Parts: sequence; structure tokens; C-alpha cells
Amino acid sequence: MQEREAKLLQKSGDLDIAVVYPSNNNNGWCIRFQNSNASKNEYLESKRNPEPRTFKTSDAALRCCKRIGFENVDVELA
Repeated sequence: MQEREAKLLQKSGDLDIAVVYPSNNNNGWCIRFQNSNASKNEYLESKRNPEPRTFKTSDAALRCCKRIGFENVDVELA
């Protein structure tokens, strides 16, 4: 899902948790969303590519979570 859709879902209460985690090749950070209603995780995607969006720094990923509307964010380090 893209940031615009994530904002709407978070505002309506459909997204419970945002998790910032290192990307698979450790060259950046990605965001995963979890909710209590669905069994699968959703990922923040870029506009041009259906792959998970990669941020260069954890600070950039956390700022994005704040723009979406999350006050608390989990961070995975490994």
C-alpha cells in the first residue's frame, strides 16, 4: 500500500502497529503494518514499484510513520 492509503486506514483504525525494520539487503529501512483483523502484513510500497519502499535512514522511515499518523512505532534491529 502507498502512503496515502496507509493514512486513510490508520485514521479509520484499521492499522494497529507500524514496524520499521532493516531491508533484506541491509541498504536501508522498510515499514511493515500489522492489524488485528487480517492475518497478513502489509508493506509501504513506492509509487513506481510494488516492492517495499526503502528509506536510506531509520529517521526517514520514522518521519514517514509520523506523517501517516502513528504515535508509537516498533523498530526491529535484526
